[in-house]
Formats: sequence, structure tokens, C-alpha cells
Amino acid sequence: MKEIIIAYINWDLVLSLIIGIIAGLTASYLFLMNFLNNKRPKIEISGYISKVKVKGEDSYLFKFVNRTDSEIFDVHYEATFYKPFGDHNGHNLLGEDINLKDDFSAYIPPDSSDDKHNLHCMRIRTTDDLEIIWIDESSFIRLTIIAKHSLSGLNKVFYKDYLTKDLITTKKFLSGNSLDVK
Repeated sequence: MKEIIIAYINWDLVLSLIIGIIAGLTASYLFLMNFLNNKRPKIEISGYISKVKVKGEDSYLFKFVNRTDSEIFDVHYEATFYKPFGDHNGHNLLGEDINLKDDFSAYIPPDSSDDKHNLHCMRIRTTDDLEIIWIDESSFIRLTIIAKHSLSGLNKVFYKDYLTKDLITTKKFLSGNSLDVK
């Protein structure tokens, strides 16, 4: 009886079904990975720290731009001053938080032609005197930004290291998408 059942199985059909299932799963996986990679926040951070007067006090500004094609939310900022300590090679780092005036934004819109005020571009401010704190050439500042994509809910961590005091400038950030100073 087994020989009769085996004789009636169309092996071409079975092979076609297996190939179809594998191709469908592969296409679904590739589409999902491409979709999810495009639904993550995209942020660019300026390589400069701008020293300006804000409300009569010396302030240091960091700038970043939302390059995501949709809104981002739950945006957290953190600036940390790192300096080596404890061994001769400087591989251990001691981190000290830099006090930011604002360390959270609930919502940042995408770049849009309707956005006349460039709300997708943000400046983060501190009044800590970075030039006095930064006395060691082996020290650096790390700005960390964590954001969530509004459609997928996926988050991403962005950071920028400021390795020398030369990145602190008295020039002002240009308005809009530019991360340059003038």
C-alpha cells in the first residue's frame, strides 16, 4: 500500500511548495527588516559647542536636528564630562554630569516645508562653565540623545564626543538644518 501512496505523490509539486514557502518567508523577513530600519529615529548632532549669552548669563549650546521622516518623542538628553583616572594608561573614566537647563522633550516634529520656525532643530543649553571644568587635554564631553520613533515605537541612542576644547566657539549656530556656526 505504501508503494501506491508514494507513487501518487507529485514530487514536483512538493518541491514547488517548499521553494514557495522559503521564498515567501525570505521576502517577508527582508521587507520587515527594511521597514523597521526605516522606522527608527535619525538625528544629527553638531560638532560644535556654541558659547553665547542667554538671558544675561553665559551659556553653552549643543545643537541637533531631527532627520527622521516623522515625529520623534520621549527625547532625553544627557551631557557628561569624562576624564581618565586611576591608572597610568587612562583606560578608566570618571563621568560627571553636566547640568542641562532642559533634559527632555516630549515631542519633536519632522522637517517640513510648513515648519517656518524650524521646530525640528533643537538647542540644548547648560550654564556650567565648560571651559573652567575642562582643564585636562585627555578629558572629553559626550552628548547622548535617546529618542523614539512615533510610528514604530523603536528607540535609538545617538551620541557625539567633543574631544577638545577647540570645539567650543563664540560663534552662533546657523538657523535651520545647518549644524555649522557663523
